[in-house]
Amino acid sequence: MRGCLIVDTKTVVFVFLLFLFGCNNDKKTALAYLRQAQDLYEQAQYGSAKQLLDSLKVEFPKEVSVRKKALFLMRNIELKEQERNLLYCDSLLPVRQAEADSLKRLFVFIQDPGFYSINPNAKFIRTSTNEWGEMALTDVYSGTTPLKHNRLKVTNPAGEYQETEAISFDGGTNYTFRDVSGTIYEIVTYQKGRDNGTILFIYHSAGQKLKMEYLGGKKYPPVVIPDKEKQDLVSTVDLAAVLHDIDQLKKEKEKAGKRIEYLKKKS
Repeated sequence: MRGCLIVDTKTVVFVFLLFLFGCNNDKKTALAYLRQAQDLYEQAQYGSAKQLLDSLKVEFPKEVSVRKKALFLMRNIELKEQERNLLYCDSLLPVRQAEADSLKRLFVFIQDPGFYSINPNAKFIRTSTNEWGEMALTDVYSGTTPLKHNRLKVTNPAGEYQETEAISFDGGTNYTFRDVSGTIYEIVTYQKGRDNGTILFIYHSAGQKLKMEYLGGKKYPPVVIPDKEKQDLVSTVDLAAVLHDIDQLKKEKEKAGKRIEYLKKKS
């Protein structure tokens, strides 16, 4: 008869059983993933457990009941991770704070604008750090003739060098004045990364004879950076590193605390 489709009943049953077997097999495999992730969780191998649960989510999108259990386990894993992070921060913060307190004994704290400096009146280079470990490098020129320089170059005995970015005259980070004796001072500060790696260049070459040049204005002979000013820079970098760690640990602690609170509400 035209338009009729004759279907073999045995074929229908076979296809149905094949589909059912495939579904059951997927569920068994998904449950195996879940059990393995649970074992890893109990062994505190949180990273591996999360990777396995991510694979379960991607490979078995239709196994809703298993994925719900996986989501619950994932939250427990993250809760344990955040609790571990919190414990780590709590244990390390007092250590870093003790290091900072010890290093700070060498420094004076200048309230406005709020930074630590060993020698804020250094003759050629001055380094400072704020309470979050953000460093600044300042160069100082003094003489009878203005240079109107705007950047600094530091060179080691091998001829390797590092230059700062140019800082335009603004009366703040680049300013000049004449004292009562008639000496002209030009003071340029490189902050927020505008030292362009010069701080670390000096830090790693502090044991060598380093020369500094004022660039961007009138020519002036290179000046040898005094050992004391190099050592002050080294101490400032060390303090800045510890202060940065403290700031990051505090942020991580706060973040972990908020996340724990959220996860416990979801549980």
